[in-house]
Amino acid sequence: MDVKDKRDLCSPCQFKGKTETATKWCTECEEPFCITCSENHDAHRFSRNHHVISVEGNQLLTSLQIPLNKYCEVHDKKKDMYCSSHGEIICLTCTQTTHGKCEPAARLSDVSKSAKNSTFVTVLESNIADVIDQLIDLIRDRENNKVEIEKQKNEILEEVRSYRKCINDKLDQVESIIIEDLNGKCQTFNLKIDNIVKFLNDHLKKFDEIRKQMDILKEYASDTQTFIGAKALENTLHYNESMLTSVLELIQNINITLEVNQDIFVTCEDIKSFGDIRVNTQDTGYCNLQKNRGQCPIDHQLKLSKALEIKIPQEFFFRSIILSCVILPNKQMIFVDSHARNKRLIVLNEDGTPDRNINLTGKPFDIAVIDSNKIAISFPWCTRNRIGIINLTNNKSEPDIVFKNKCYGISYDKDRLFVVVKTEGILIMDLIGKVSACLPIEGQGIFYVHVQNDRIYCSDECNDTVQCYDMEGCSIWTFKDSNLESPRSISADD
Repeated sequence: MDVKDKRDLCSPCQFKGKTETATKWCTECEEPFCITCSENHDAHRFSRNHHVISVEGNQLLTSLQIPLNKYCEVHDKKKDMYCSSHGEIICLTCTQTTHGKCEPAARLSDVSKSAKNSTFVTVLESNIADVIDQLIDLIRDRENNKVEIEKQKNEILEEVRSYRKCINDKLDQVESIIIEDLNGKCQTFNLKIDNIVKFLNDHLKKFDEIRKQMDILKEYASDTQTFIGAKALENTLHYNESMLTSVLELIQNINITLEVNQDIFVTCEDIKSFGDIRVNTQDTGYCNLQKNRGQCPIDHQLKLSKALEIKIPQEFFFRSIILSCVILPNKQMIFVDSHARNKRLIVLNEDGTPDRNINLTGKPFDIAVIDSNKIAISFPWCTRNRIGIINLTNNKSEPDIVFKNKCYGISYDKDRLFVVVKTEGILIMDLIGKVSACLPIEGQGIFYVHVQNDRIYCSDECNDTVQCYDMEGCSIWTFKDSNLESPRSISADD
């Protein structure tokens, strides 16, 4: 009896000295069961909720060669915690040692709950599909380039023959030279393109294999196994993408033209060549497979801890209406009080004690930090829809940026101001109001925006979502959760 046959026998029956073929596999007990033992296993209160799959399904999971039940190499304990700070699966001891200063770790069972339907797995599947689609497009583009080269080759040959009619038999020799040169260059670059296409086809197979492995995980693995496997596949995906990127940066379009030697019309005695075959290259734009990617949101509850409780100073009997706040580089905090009777900025010190108020001429909405001495404030409810720039050193205002429509959320990043303008979208401009782009990101519930690391994040309080876009306004991902209701002001860590 070989090892494979032994592995397919029911484990409890073997313990009893019996020989029964196993049909089921428990991913938590890590044992095979026959039909009878499987029914007993499912009926037991300690194991009735275990994830049980077919023996064939377990064999497919094993064939993935992905460690779905990881053990910590340092502490020799099962990895059942998740560190959101590093995006790593760790053991309980790790949370107290190497990850002791990280954000509080979450239980892997909580993070991986409903993993197959999670945003993380959905986005990962989308990323795999995107890479495959891009490779298919790139292969098609390379084949089209070959067709275009052939077309250009024929046009040049026709041009060569046309000129040849105007000269004498001396050109028989130079014609053969130019044709040989043309064919040589075409053969060389066609061979290079064939090699690139072969390389891309090889990687297409790799990514298709990743997709198949993802399908197997979703079909047979438990939620925890799916999450762990997806993390491993994500690493494999990133590794193969980096290998591709180094080659893609070298891919260029090949165009060939004929530069005619004008001296041929003067004399044929000293002509050594009909012309030169010039090759022009153009970047294809496929140098980075990850240019439209954002970080995949992991579905789990962050554990927040209260660092400071702040009491907002009240003005007379008017209660403050706080719509936004920022933290300055010097650790001071500024809160936006939009009460019609207050219309002020409340500046507090790092410990929460009052520093001063800055009175405003209109009801403010949102605030953005320009530098250590400047802030920007949006005023959507004034006679003039405007953004004001205030110098914190002397509390003086610089010239306003005026808008045709109401301006709400603002964010400042890399010398650019991002403004949510109703019925227009998100405008990108400098501090004097010169608009460089208008992104078609607009919705009834989109009022706030945050920009960081060339990604634009918006909250949609009507649809209960958080959305991520690239700098061209293309959607990267949308996050929605039953616990996320009417999200408003938004921020992000590094």
